[in-house]
Amino acid sequence: MRISTSQITSAGIREMLLRQAEIQHTQLQLSTQLRVLKPSDDPVAATAISALTSEIAQLEQFNRNSDAAKASNELEETILGSSTDILFRMRELTVALGNGSYTQNEYNSIGVELEEGLKELLGLANSRNANGDYIFSGGQVDSKSFIKDAAGNISYNGDQNQRLLRISSGVVTQVSDSGFDVFVDIKNGNGAFTINSNTANTGGAIITQGSYQAPPNFLAEPYSITFATDASNNTTYTVTGDVSGTTFVPATIYEPGNAISFNGVTVEVSGEPDAGDIVGVAPSQSQSVFSVVQDAINAIGQFDDTEAGRAEFSNRMTNVQESLNNSLDNINIVRGRLGGRLNAIDSEFDSNLNQIATNKSSLSDVRDLDVIEASTRYSQQLVVLEAAQASFVRIQGLSLFNFL
Repeated sequence: MRISTSQITSAGIREMLLRQAEIQHTQLQLSTQLRVLKPSDDPVAATAISALTSEIAQLEQFNRNSDAAKASNELEETILGSSTDILFRMRELTVALGNGSYTQNEYNSIGVELEEGLKELLGLANSRNANGDYIFSGGQVDSKSFIKDAAGNISYNGDQNQRLLRISSGVVTQVSDSGFDVFVDIKNGNGAFTINSNTANTGGAIITQGSYQAPPNFLAEPYSITFATDASNNTTYTVTGDVSGTTFVPATIYEPGNAISFNGVTVEVSGEPDAGDIVGVAPSQSQSVFSVVQDAINAIGQFDDTEAGRAEFSNRMTNVQESLNNSLDNINIVRGRLGGRLNAIDSEFDSNLNQIATNKSSLSDVRDLDVIEASTRYSQQLVVLEAAQASFVRIQGLSLFNFL
């Protein structure tokens, strides 16, 4: 078999080019500190690198979500803490309103403070986050959470949807709570019933909020406790259902401060009612905290300094105080949920960090370069290239004409 000069030249050049390509590949590995530069370098490792890189990116996104969710929930916690402080002060003021020695001016001063507190509370309920989103509007982040109309009524303007963020592959957390759950969906009175005085009363009957212990957990209908005078000039009371007309307690001699019980309801009535006076017990309904405060403000504005007026005012304040207690309890429940969410966010964040560290270690094992091994290989490849170049030069110098 004859080997031509061109074949020898081509083979030599090809060998040198291969050696140069190997050196360039090793140089690129050393400069990037990566062992696998393209899938063909190690198909199995390339597959593992792709999977690990995607998982690390996903975990890092989960932690960015965790940061956003934590910031939002911490902001809500701060707002609810401020709301609690305002409600505590309002409850103190309504308790003080029961002081019979207050003058009308003092009542008016308390009313002004309640009005300012209501404005501040409304401002907190309409808070926005750093993105300009309304925190308590549910899914309607661009809509103002609470609107006050021309008549002074405050209504919820959002929805009851929950904004959610995924903070791990298996955990989704709330970003905030709707204003309906926090400020609106609150039972008034003691949570089972409210009390009231008939506006036509002329006596001083004052009724306590009392308690309710009977299934189901709500009253079947409103009830009226009606006072009368019997033939012996004793004050009596009768309890009837406003809807059914059923008499649940027949005419019974009234003794101030004694408990009156019927259908699971227990209340006390004090003071001196006149014949024909009526105090009522009605099922509790959902009432916003804003309406509760407005009730207190209205009661101050409508205060009538008579025996019947003071009794009606006292009964209204009792309802307000119990309703404020329910509002505080509701906010505390929401804050408890917030605390649970924040703990879950911290836990998932730490778990994600641990997984990221583990995956990065695994990624380094399959992707990163052994610098010592690559440096040694680079030196060897340089020696081989130099030998190939020297051999090529000498082979190129071979010719039969040199021996003629």
